[in-house]
Amino acid sequence: MNKLIYYPTGCYGTFLQWLCNTPAELQEQNLPFHTDGNSHGYVLSDQYKLLVTPQCYRDFVSTQYDTVVSCIWPLDHNVKMFNEKGLSNFYYNLTHGHLQYFQNYSVQVCVIYPTVTSKIWWWHNNCKKVVWSPGMYDKKINSFAPGSEEAQIMISSRAWLTAEDPIERAKIQMSYYESRAWYQRLMNKFQCDQTQNLSLGQLRTVMTQSIRYEFFDYVSHWALLPAQFPKIRFISLDQLRDNTTESIQHMFDHLAVGSTAPVHNVLSKWSKLQTTMHRDQEHKEIIQAIQQEQDKDWGDLNFDIFDEVYLLHELVYKNRLHLNVHHLDKLPTNTHDLLLLR
Repeated sequence: MNKLIYYPTGCYGTFLQWLCNTPAELQEQNLPFHTDGNSHGYVLSDQYKLLVTPQCYRDFVSTQYDTVVSCIWPLDHNVKMFNEKGLSNFYYNLTHGHLQYFQNYSVQVCVIYPTVTSKIWWWHNNCKKVVWSPGMYDKKINSFAPGSEEAQIMISSRAWLTAEDPIERAKIQMSYYESRAWYQRLMNKFQCDQTQNLSLGQLRTVMTQSIRYEFFDYVSHWALLPAQFPKIRFISLDQLRDNTTESIQHMFDHLAVGSTAPVHNVLSKWSKLQTTMHRDQEHKEIIQAIQQEQDKDWGDLNFDIFDEVYLLHELVYKNRLHLNVHHLDKLPTNTHDLLLLR
């Protein structure tokens, strides 16, 4: 029976695959972590296996694998998060179809997913950590036949996948929305001809509206799936954060992984690198203070543009607080100064 970790990027699928396939003889120098907290050092391993296209899925279910394999959504629907026809149940149908396919072939599946109370943590990961070095990219693309669907998708995705600057990556990803009416309205308002020329404040506004108009059921649909697939193990990012060791053990048990790696030591090192693990709670406290016009300063949290995007989205579209901020490269980090922008 093949074993699969299914996840949207930014949910630590590479780390969990590495953990499942790691022998007891674990050496410090063999840890897969990069300084940003991702585990993409494992991508260079010959053991690493990632399914990214329908052909990958077909090859996987027709071949016996001794190790745990990972699967993400097709790249066109994952990091780009592009729902071309604007369907309200787009992501539910996409995920449901994948899981049903693997279940039909008796694949043992464990799903890792974000929730409404871990979406900002996931957002940080997806915006800043889903990046491959040129060596990783070359290794992956060389595993596909020249001219194949898999190779073409990887080539078309290279721009964002290998861009190390998260701002550059964000601009590339936002350019995928250039045919959308909301995007065109903003670009006309900013008198800007292309995404690369946006200021930081303008980029923040574009990203904020992309969440409003493009996410649809991106996060919410995951909660609907466990009832549909009782044989699949679902582990949320919240569980991975709040009950890390227990969640890892549940994954091991479900996938019948007999790992004897020193999990506590590894998880301790991994946790220290996840600097935005508690961002959702921190954002919640900030928004409550703004709603109640209480004095609060969050300068010590070192918010970046990706924090500001989600903070602005929640304030403007969830709390109906109009803020004139597109001319600012950096938002205030206290309630008093932020509310002056109303």
